[in-house]
Amino acid sequence: MHMDFPRERFGYHVVYDKDIFDAISFAEAHGFGYIVPDLMIPRFWPERLSGGERRRIREYAHDHGVSISFHAPSDYLSLITPYPEVMEGIMVRMRTCLDLAEDLEAERFTIHPSQPLNFASAGGEGTYIKDHWEFYKTTLSEGITGVVEGTNSVKVCLENDPLDRFVMEVAGGLLSAGLDLYLSWDIPKSLDPTKGEPERVESFFLRNILRLREAHLHDRRPGGRYHDALGGGDVDVAKYLRLLIPEDVHFTLEIRPRKDAHRSLLYVEELWKSL
Repeated sequence: MHMDFPRERFGYHVVYDKDIFDAISFAEAHGFGYIVPDLMIPRFWPERLSGGERRRIREYAHDHGVSISFHAPSDYLSLITPYPEVMEGIMVRMRTCLDLAEDLEAERFTIHPSQPLNFASAGGEGTYIKDHWEFYKTTLSEGITGVVEGTNSVKVCLENDPLDRFVMEVAGGLLSAGLDLYLSWDIPKSLDPTKGEPERVESFFLRNILRLREAHLHDRRPGGRYHDALGGGDVDVAKYLRLLIPEDVHFTLEIRPRKDAHRSLLYVEELWKSL
């Protein structure tokens, strides 16, 4: 790569930090350009930050040269819930989180899609999803659209967690229809067959690379789980850096604890010299 290492395009996933001020200070001191607080963490919840605190965070981030993006609450807030009153509550929560993101002038807001439950049949998977494909497709489309249309300045990015054939069909339709939706590519998860067929997932992101705004990097030690420090597993970090650095993409190191995220940033910077 014939360019200086773009530290401003590398951030880390904020989970265990004391507060957002602490995360900003750590990012500045350790060479990260941005932070990504996870809104599943109670101490980062919007209702715990007054208008004055939001202003102070915004000013502190500006003064220290650190930008902010967010990971939306996930897992417990399924965008494919079939129950109208539950979906209404989920949209209220997403709107509350997006208001915080806008108040803090966040750049991106990553959401997880969801997939329908399946009901196993004796000796097989059953036909439940197939039988209700269009119903759940409409539900997920409306859920994603509801989040996207609830924001003005923040880019809502859909992550591949999961990106199976069902979610891919919904996401592809929304992108083709011109919805103001962007993408987050969790690279290690795209190598996990339980999250979607790896070749199909990578092909999807490459077809839609102009919509890609964030990539998540972490690793997995042999026999271990993901979110390990980079360099100790089988993720070909160099391959994806070569592929994505020319694009308008930021790289979030989803590695905990944060000292390992910093160690991984140094690993990437050293790797950069050989690209």
